[in-house]
Amino acid sequence: MASSLMARTGVTLEQFLQMPDIEAAPGLEYLDGRIEAKAMPNPDHVLIAKRFVRRLDEFSETDGLGVTFFELRHTFDGRSILPDVSFQLAENVVVESDGRLARENRSAPDIHIEVISPDQAVQKIHAKLLHSTANGCALGVMVHPEKKTIDVYRPGRSPERLTDDGAIDFAPVLPGLVVAVAEVFSWMVVRLRRPGADPA
Repeated sequence: MASSLMARTGVTLEQFLQMPDIEAAPGLEYLDGRIEAKAMPNPDHVLIAKRFVRRLDEFSETDGLGVTFFELRHTFDGRSILPDVSFQLAENVVVESDGRLARENRSAPDIHIEVISPDQAVQKIHAKLLHSTANGCALGVMVHPEKKTIDVYRPGRSPERLTDDGAIDFAPVLPGLVVAVAEVFSWMVVRLRRPGADPA
């Protein structure tokens, strides 16, 4: 189901954050005074988001470069959003005295990734990524599984549509991490080994 405009309008950001149901599925986002429900994912969306989390973790975790999140709330510059995937460098991660993450994240992600679901409005996702990259996010990525396109957002630049043989360069946040466009779309194909089947 597409993100739908909720009945609640005229609510301040701080009032929104005190609402008891903002984390219930589907999660709610606060966008310039509007409260909207996040679109429910389909299988392609889930598979791609899951693999982005894995790739970012594999690259960053060993050296403690940062933390990857799946639909973690980021509240910054008048908005409160739930990116499909986000990454924050270690210096931007707020940790409590016991080592656990702070319960509120009041900063933009360093990397913001959105995967379009079938009924989702591309323009709304475009606006979210523009807002993030204008307010502290160094890299935004919009993946459209049905059209098999990937757009890259960077501060102060127009979005770049990657070519079929192109790749996402995660510098300057994670220099050295490059993921090919073809690899991203290969994640939609599952390879299952069923009981009794001969291995391929």
